[in-house]
Amino acid sequence: MAVTAVEETKALERFILLVLGAASRRISLLHLEKEVFLLWNFHPYIRKYIQFVRHYRGPYSSEIRETIEHPFYLTGLWQITHRRRGDGISGGDITLTSDGRNEYERLYAVLLQHSQMRDLLTGIRIVRDVYDEFDEEELLLLFYNTYPDYREYSEVAIPIYKKRQEIADRMLKKNLIDIDRYNDLVLEEVWSQ
Repeated sequence: MAVTAVEETKALERFILLVLGAASRRISLLHLEKEVFLLWNFHPYIRKYIQFVRHYRGPYSSEIRETIEHPFYLTGLWQITHRRRGDGISGGDITLTSDGRNEYERLYAVLLQHSQMRDLLTGIRIVRDVYDEFDEEELLLLFYNTYPDYREYSEVAIPIYKKRQEIADRMLKKNLIDIDRYNDLVLEEVWSQ
């Protein structure tokens, strides 16, 4: 049975709600895109609803941006706050409203009853817990290092590359990476691929 456009839109909006609600803190649009990209790589269910392309800040999905800025069915459940001038990376911060938190809790409880959804729900929480700890530059350094194809078309890959030592130092100091990952992030050979 074919999925209708309405069902696709509702599923995408619910999925975004699940990612937003998996942690009680705000999330930048950049983090949301990159964290969904990680989930997209490991959960085939998500690939039906979202496409990623190489873009000027790494993996990009117009479906995510459109859903955040103009939800069709789940209106009023989140809000985006743009940061001050000079923030050219984050895309702004997204927070759930109280209605959004309530709808997340309801949806989570329903989906938890379905065994095939438990792995996805667990994966979402793990990704949020791990990757929310990185600031935007740190997150991009990891992505450009791990997914070098997504450096193409990026307008921030070169500045990130030039600051890779400083950024990796911060990550090591915050215990976000180990020394092996640190060395991988700063090695010239990895960036010349």
